[in-house]
Amino acid sequence: MDVAIVGGGVSGLYSGWRLLTDGGLKRGSVQLFESSGRLGGRLLSVTPPDMPQARIELGGMRFTTGQETVKALVDYLQLPTVDFSVGEANNVAYLRGKHLRTGDLTDPDKIPYVLTDDERANIKDGFTVLAAQRFLQKVLGVDHVDLKTVDWEKLARSGRYEGTLLRDLAMRYVYNRSVSHEAFQYAEDTSGYDSIYFTWNAADGFPWNLSDYGATIEYKRLVEGYESLPLTIAHRYTEAGGITHLKHRLVRFDKTRLPDGKDGIELHIEHDGHEQVMLARKLVLAMPRRSLELIEQSGAVLAPEHHEVHRLIQSVVPIPLFKLALCYRTRWWEKLGITQGQSVTDLPIRQCYYWPVGDDTEAGAILIYDDGLDLDYWAGLRDNPVKFTNQGHAPSSEGLPADEWNDHPAPQLMVDEAHRLLLQMHGLQDHSDLRPYAAAYRDWGDDPFGGGANFWPQHVESYDVGHRIIHPVSNVPVYICGEAYSHAQGWVEGALATAEEMLQSHLGLKPPPYLQAAPVDSSPDSTTKVK
Repeated sequence: MDVAIVGGGVSGLYSGWRLLTDGGLKRGSVQLFESSGRLGGRLLSVTPPDMPQARIELGGMRFTTGQETVKALVDYLQLPTVDFSVGEANNVAYLRGKHLRTGDLTDPDKIPYVLTDDERANIKDGFTVLAAQRFLQKVLGVDHVDLKTVDWEKLARSGRYEGTLLRDLAMRYVYNRSVSHEAFQYAEDTSGYDSIYFTWNAADGFPWNLSDYGATIEYKRLVEGYESLPLTIAHRYTEAGGITHLKHRLVRFDKTRLPDGKDGIELHIEHDGHEQVMLARKLVLAMPRRSLELIEQSGAVLAPEHHEVHRLIQSVVPIPLFKLALCYRTRWWEKLGITQGQSVTDLPIRQCYYWPVGDDTEAGAILIYDDGLDLDYWAGLRDNPVKFTNQGHAPSSEGLPADEWNDHPAPQLMVDEAHRLLLQMHGLQDHSDLRPYAAAYRDWGDDPFGGGANFWPQHVESYDVGHRIIHPVSNVPVYICGEAYSHAQGWVEGALATAEEMLQSHLGLKPPPYLQAAPVDSSPDSTTKVK
């Protein structure tokens, strides 16, 4: 092979397609190996029983209009999109035992948090903005900070807070030094997430969480499910002459001398209980940290004595998260005036989305999204062997996405507890007519992913790592790309950006037509925000 690619997620499929269509490689010379039986990686769209129009996302679910690479690619592939609703004024915010609506969250007299006068006055702008402005005033030594013009890369490399490099401080520490504990707790509780405040270093955490103020940023989703993006790329890759091998696991690899006398890579691939050896001129590992660690740690790149390579690989922290989808015969939340978007709570379910299911059913679905510290609450329930029994008719296998609902059974105890907390959050009493009839569950902390995202922790110079890990050993033709080591971590944008940097900076490709107006830059996109 000219290029062997390991990993059938977005970055792997995209790299193969680009190499064949824009890299001048011959048909059959690029082959992709995926250890599972499906393509798509952490994009997984499923259709529940009795909801044939629904595309429920058990993995990544949306992008922003500020993410230029993914937006340009979606437009180029002509994949239909619709707006993705988040904050709806009439949705629920159940905090500290008090039932509120989302529209109440900017009224300091209604929320159950004791804020300072200054915080009460700035509540509409958000406390992440206030914290960022206050801490940057100290870092930059100025009285006013325009967040739209901050050079975050420069701050990540050399910025200091009270004498300490920003990358050596936890974001949570700096946040709590900049606003009151009540304001921080309010921000965390209403975000619906734990990991975004507890994992990041201060240099990388703030730009990732801040939006681009002054720009109009909207969320979008794909009508046929986000999984339709990698599957469409896979189709284009195959049409261009790419070869795909499912259920083929990379056991180990090493540098070797090819029959023509040039340097290349020897791959040991396990399939159906048998191991075979393959040769490639170049190897692309389109994999997150945990997947890299599951390869045998040997050879010219991964052997234990290559301390610098392992330092690079270990420079991100995998973030565990799960998604649990519950389906109901009737959309009982509509009686409360709720139709779409997100509701939040400090209960262990943290956040939920009222998912679009189409117009031809009275049924509805709620998608629960949980990460970080709250996963400890569910740890004793997720491994219970009794699975929830789905009712209703299985979805049609025609079209996109694949029929995978029943491949992701939900633990019965988790369904029961999540349902109980949903009713508590919405102020309802349980009743037989309110109980779910179908459920699906996906924990992205399981191998080989190790997490749903990967974040930059303390003591890491992320820009240095992000560039160096793409080609970790200069004289070995092995390359690494994917969301994990990007500056749009947790997003498809990060997977595409690192793939483009690899393709353009190391493999000689020019920008594709849909990106030529705005060349790919791996610097952080301050318009992105985790979700």
